[in-house]
Amino acid sequence: MNQFKKYFTLSYDDGLEQDKQTIALMKKYGIKGTFNLNSAMFGEKSNIKYFGTMGFENVDPSVVKRGLIKTGPANRIPADEIRQVYEGFELATHTAHHANMKKLSKEETEAELLRDREALSHYTDLPVVGHAFPYGSKSPSQIEVMRENGFLYGRGVRNAKGKGEDRFAFPENPLDFAPTCWHIDKNIKELFQEFLSITPTKGDMMFYMWGHGYEFDFDAMKKREILKTLEWMFDQVANNDSIIPCTNAEAFLDHAAAKR
Repeated sequence: MNQFKKYFTLSYDDGLEQDKQTIALMKKYGIKGTFNLNSAMFGEKSNIKYFGTMGFENVDPSVVKRGLIKTGPANRIPADEIRQVYEGFELATHTAHHANMKKLSKEETEAELLRDREALSHYTDLPVVGHAFPYGSKSPSQIEVMRENGFLYGRGVRNAKGKGEDRFAFPENPLDFAPTCWHIDKNIKELFQEFLSITPTKGDMMFYMWGHGYEFDFDAMKKREILKTLEWMFDQVANNDSIIPCTNAEAFLDHAAAKR
């Protein structure tokens, strides 16, 4: 009898005001997920320059770009709202200052990670055990710091490779793994349909999608009706007993427990 599992989990970065609409939709369908926050930046207000579906630079809210380069809101949720907004969802580190870890020493890396974890622990009753690499940047020393300090997993930004079942294979290296997709990708609905259609025969599978809340406000994402796509996906998960909706940590813990 096939005992392999299929996990569905989400990961959103930066602690943005747009997370509130995402969370409302997740709660409607019983979807779980993880939010990766920068604790030294709570409440900061900015806009982000974007082209198409890609955001690339934070600017003062007063800056408004026209033409091909536009700006959208990228305001962070203030500290006094964090616990209420994210109640029941997992919080994970994203460094205190959204730091590019490749540019930091091991000591600076440790300070950014552990300061963030300590701060976030005051806003949640769940253990803070995960990390999302800002900019996808990482270094061997950062992985070492995470391992030494009991982190359970670390997520990059480049999509997982492979075809068919292999595309959704559960990560072999939890401290440095690739997500299934970024929610700005054009093919997420087709990719999810493929995930739905596959019965795992080689091992556990995971559909892991990540993004930033500000991307929901980009013109191209609105045109694609990304929120309608997410709602369709959530409805499919909610009505499919073969898929486990979970936080990032729950997926890794459950997978590890089953292997023992």
